Amino acid sequence: MGIYFSHVLFVCVRVVIGVLSYSTFVFLLCRAVAVGTRKDESRRELSHRVTSSTQAPPDQAGQLVSDCPALSELLANLASTGIVRPGMELVVTNSPHSPLVLEITARSGDDGGSTQLMAYHYRFVENRLFRETEMTFEVGQEGQQFLLKVSRYLPANPNYLKAFAMVWSDELMKKGYLQAVKSRPVSAKAA
Repeated sequence: MGIYFSHVLFVCVRVVIGVLSYSTFVFLLCRAVAVGTRKDESRRELSHRVTSSTQAPPDQAGQLVSDCPALSELLANLASTGIVRPGMELVVTNSPHSPLVLEITARSGDDGGSTQLMAYHYRFVENRLFRETEMTFEVGQEGQQFLLKVSRYLPANPNYLKAFAMVWSDELMKKGYLQAVKSRPVSAKAA
């Protein structure tokens, strides 16, 4: 009787372990499908936003429009401090989001070149600093207005530079970077 009872107990334990293993497998499979679906939805949303930005009607007033209105407004707010000039690196902190770094450089050339603005976010991964996104603009200025024309965006398709710049601008506004510049000082140093 003792051997029979231990055999039944052994079989019951194995069945319980099998059921738990199968349940865990099904749970993880459903979770993976759910995460994949969320990523697909995020990709569709970004694709829709980019498509709608590329199909947006031109400005009716005939004014020049910046490719990244949020950065244009941010630069206009900082211009009064005198720190918006070639050779400067500005860091906009906005907790809990990663810092926004703006590097202002001047191209060398016969005519002095044009001013460029490289904007990027960075974060630490495994104790190493790396850039999450990177966007480069040609900078024009009319009075107190800064007009930015996107020239490069990593990792985007070059055919959609302006559309990605507009989406990026919207994200900067939603995450409050412009408000951060208005409410506290920005750190600046020579690049």
